[in-house]
Amino acid sequence: MALMASLMACSGQNSTQESKPTAARSGKEIYTSICVACHGVDGKAGTNGAADLSKSNLNAAGMAYIIENGSLSGKMASYKGILNPEEIKSVAAYAATLKQP
Repeated sequence: MALMASLMACSGQNSTQESKPTAARSGKEIYTSICVACHGVDGKAGTNGAADLSKSNLNAAGMAYIIENGSLSGKMASYKGILNPEEIKSVAAYAATLKQP
C-alpha cells in the first residue's frame, strides 16, 4: 500500500489534476494554428480568396460573426462547433488588431 502511494506521488498524477479543464487558447494561438494559412501572419496573405484583414472594415464583433458563421461568399467556412464561443471572441479580437490605420 505504501509502495503504491509512493509511486503515485512520484508520477505527479492525482485525481484533482486529471479533472482540471485545459486552459483556453489565446486568440493569437488560434489565429496562428488555423487562420494564418489563408490570412497570413500579418493578415494580408489573401490565399484562397481570404480577406485582407489589415484593410477590413469589420470590428471584432463583425469578425466573430464571420468566424462563427462563415462568409456569405462561402470562401470562409464556419468555425461553429470547431471553436467554442470564447475562442471565437478571442481570435476575432486578435484578428482585429491586424487592421492598419
